[in-house]
Amino acid sequence: MNSLKQIILDQKVRLEKKFERERIIERETPDLRKYVSSPNVLAILGVRRSGKSTLSQLLVRGSNYGYVNFDDERLYSLKAEDLSKVEKAIYELFGDVDYFLFDEIHNIPGWELFVNRLREEGKKIIITGSNSKMLSGELSTHLTGRHIDYTLFPFSFSEYLKFKGIKIERVNDTFTSLSESVIKRELENYLKLGGFPEVHKVSEDIIHSIVSDIITKDIIFRLKIKRIRTFHDFAFSLLSYYSNEVSLNRFSKMLKLSINTVEEWFNAMIEAYLILPCERYSESPKARLVSPKKIYLVDPGIASLVLLDNSIGRIMENTVAIHLARKGEKLQYYKSEKGEIDFVTRNEFIQVTFAEGKDDINKREVEVLKDVKGKKKIVVTWDYEDKVEDIQFIPLWKYLLSE
Repeated sequence: MNSLKQIILDQKVRLEKKFERERIIERETPDLRKYVSSPNVLAILGVRRSGKSTLSQLLVRGSNYGYVNFDDERLYSLKAEDLSKVEKAIYELFGDVDYFLFDEIHNIPGWELFVNRLREEGKKIIITGSNSKMLSGELSTHLTGRHIDYTLFPFSFSEYLKFKGIKIERVNDTFTSLSESVIKRELENYLKLGGFPEVHKVSEDIIHSIVSDIITKDIIFRLKIKRIRTFHDFAFSLLSYYSNEVSLNRFSKMLKLSINTVEEWFNAMIEAYLILPCERYSESPKARLVSPKKIYLVDPGIASLVLLDNSIGRIMENTVAIHLARKGEKLQYYKSEKGEIDFVTRNEFIQVTFAEGKDDINKREVEVLKDVKGKKKIVVTWDYEDKVEDIQFIPLWKYLLSE
């Protein structure tokens, strides 16, 4: 028990010292505090190292709370029956806490019953996880209507500017000349480095470690994959197809794997939040099911720093995809004989193109927009702004900062 108490105390002290030595910003999230204002479970999900632990502590700072990170190798041997010892150690260290914060508790099989018991005893609980399936099993069964889940992404462009201490001077959608020039310069840096907090706090090289941890801990270990080299080949080949349609059958043939294995690996990369799937827009459920999906990376820094790809048009499209997913939009694209529309949202048709002026606009991308109706039409450009008939052209930097 003493060693367990020491681990828990060390973890909490380390988390709190983070606020003393690092620059911490308030994340641009909904008011998550209201979801734990009464005995409830708030699950903060998202890709590894996106800031979930920091956000959790921001929500409870000033309160008495117990914190345990189950992604600690010293706790790997814990089983469900040991979780009561964890609870006891927290009480002995911190007294009758107001909140429980549990990082990556899904590493412990059977954790759901433990969390549910704490909730029934009137405790307020925040859990974090790097896997979207953590709420699809027993937790959903035991906590129907008793949990809220929120997906956290790496820094948005707006959060990145805030972290850099850049103050933007604007009135509605009108920016000062100085602010506009600073924003454009910083956008280039953001598209290169992405939004993982540690990349900006430590070094851009750390993104390789982040991606490696996602692949190893959240996919290979979880699925108990034995053909590790083959999986690495699959994973990095798949990542290189970002902003494009992917054919899982092609991967199956190329790597000499069963289609079931390829689909399992593909879904595991989605569940680990490493990639974002985008399905084809159609009124027909069957057409959506059989049509190939497009994929996007969870962070633009993976494209430039890990894949060493500087295809600005693809990175722009990927960044818009993340922006939409962060707002809760389901990613869908439209395709017809006349062309493709990058994104179809609840209210908008969106094209993304690297255009610095009117002459750079691809006529084919505009023509396909003229054929669709019922939603607002937007073309996100690099630095061209105008409105032609019912199509709004807006620079990427302004689109990412729009309310």
